[in-house]
Amino acid sequence: MESNSLVLGRPIRGTLFALLVYCVMLAVNVNVTTLHTSGPRPTNTQLLHEARGTILPDRPTNTKPDINSTQPLNGRNELKVNAIPHPDDQNIAQYHSEFYNITMPPGGPVLRVRHMVDATSRLSSSRAEGLGLNVAMVGVPADLQIVVNATGNTDLKDCAYSVLAIGQNIMFSGNTHESTSNKKVNFTFIPKYLGMYDLYVEEINMMSQFQIPGSPFQLLVKGSPTSAAIVRDGADQLPSCQSIDLVNPRWEDGYWVSRHYAGNERGTLRSGWVYQRETCSFDIFTKKDLALVAESQGPKRILVLGTSVDRGIFLSIVDLILTSEEKMYLDVSDVAKCWGYMDVHVGNLTVSYQDFRLVRAGSSTEKDDSIECHDDKLAEGASEVPLLNAIGFLTNMFSEEARSWPHSITLVPKDRAQFQMIMNAIPKSWNGTVVPLYNFLAINNIYTHRNVEMQYKKALSFLSVDPRVQLVDGFSIAAGMRHATESSPFVRKSSHFHRFCNELNGEMRVCGDTTEMMAQLILGKVIAPQGKHLWEKSLHGRTSNKIRPGRIVKVCHDCPKSLLPFHIKVRPQPTCYETIHGMKPCYDVNPVWDGSVCPEECLKSAPVEEIPTQSGSVKVRRCKL
Repeated sequence: MESNSLVLGRPIRGTLFALLVYCVMLAVNVNVTTLHTSGPRPTNTQLLHEARGTILPDRPTNTKPDINSTQPLNGRNELKVNAIPHPDDQNIAQYHSEFYNITMPPGGPVLRVRHMVDATSRLSSSRAEGLGLNVAMVGVPADLQIVVNATGNTDLKDCAYSVLAIGQNIMFSGNTHESTSNKKVNFTFIPKYLGMYDLYVEEINMMSQFQIPGSPFQLLVKGSPTSAAIVRDGADQLPSCQSIDLVNPRWEDGYWVSRHYAGNERGTLRSGWVYQRETCSFDIFTKKDLALVAESQGPKRILVLGTSVDRGIFLSIVDLILTSEEKMYLDVSDVAKCWGYMDVHVGNLTVSYQDFRLVRAGSSTEKDDSIECHDDKLAEGASEVPLLNAIGFLTNMFSEEARSWPHSITLVPKDRAQFQMIMNAIPKSWNGTVVPLYNFLAINNIYTHRNVEMQYKKALSFLSVDPRVQLVDGFSIAAGMRHATESSPFVRKSSHFHRFCNELNGEMRVCGDTTEMMAQLILGKVIAPQGKHLWEKSLHGRTSNKIRPGRIVKVCHDCPKSLLPFHIKVRPQPTCYETIHGMKPCYDVNPVWDGSVCPEECLKSAPVEEIPTQSGSVKVRRCKL
């Protein structure tokens, strides 16, 4: 980790430059409040504030903030919040019990993301160059380059690079574009608002993360001052994102803003952040809004099909619709980690999930003699089997009465051919929406220009299959929150954008701005496809100041105790219970689904690799029979 003395020991001209920057920020009325924590290394900006004795706004002039105090500061409420624990990372266990104060603006606190720890502060052997590292203009593209040193710990084949700008109220990422050399990676970003940003330029691998020397760089964005009130009004004037056809696969115009810039009428996520696009603003539905949906509207059902990454969307929806009492045991319930099928019903609102790993399946129902075995189990038989089971699952679901049909389906197809076969199982009379996720994942190659473009082409091919398709650029949504993964601040160590937590006095049991943003998008498409404003009018003045006590929550699940063998039941056989007290903790061990044994002739072959899975490490064999 870079020592603070090195940061403070810059030449005098660096300090004078920082003082000049600070004066410019004061002149344009930029908020220079810094967040004090007792854990990770302070940013360079924070250290300069400390060295100069900068006075933080709204705090006593001669008093340093007490990070353990819960007393109001100058009449403003303060909230003590636990740092999110990460039990999978022993290197940062020291941060598990830290606390920090968060000023609570109207509407609730703004939760902050941790951007660096000791394990991610090591230096890369590559370097960065370009004006975009230090200075940029509002609305003008800024460029920088990473010069790859392949002789060190860096190789373009097994790593990727990330550029992320962090401001007090804004977070945005840099986008890769075509490089002239395989030893250089080019990035461009267009800042929206002036101010000072910490620019994190990082080398990101599966199990490690390095800072490009100088990261976080101090980026000064210059331009004409813009009133936050004008920005908020502008966001309110934009149409609802959920009320328009989403046919553009690229959402690179979006960025994350706090309540300071978010529209007053639309609001933010529970964390105080929201993803804001230039073309539309997202309607945000509160817990009380969703209680009204459960009580007053006809049946509404949301179906999420996918892997554990996509299960985070399901869990975020569940977390939004349940009260703090109802979801107290969510993280240890039957639905917390299910590799099968599950439902959560609250009144007329139902959220369903099915493990649906079709990216690993074939794209044809024609006979294929290739197989894949994990240890002694047949993980993937002839590649048409899981696809046939998936088609059978949807066919069975739509054979039920139309009242129980889902209003929205989210899934992850492998390619256009596979998606076409899946859509053929859905009746033409169904008038819901389908969201095929084409880049909602965190793998190395998604960070490269070539593969980003491939994902966008795949999305357009999905759009041509059916008019009910809606395109959601999951990667762009996740980009600004890439430090907020399950293994935060590691970008790649975990592919999950969600994690179980306990924030806001139990109101947040699933933390993940990315998955909650996706959840809000889907909820809006189902509940208020014409926009929340018109939905509120349809209630004819009916509102709810509190959720009706004693309402029934129904939980159904058909989940195996292990991930393997991969399996999709055409007709799930869930076990259900109803409760008025909330989800029950899971004490029963579900049986492993019967799976085929790997053929003897394949077991005789040597494993081609060993991979980690959510139920342990397995040896992989691939054979043709």
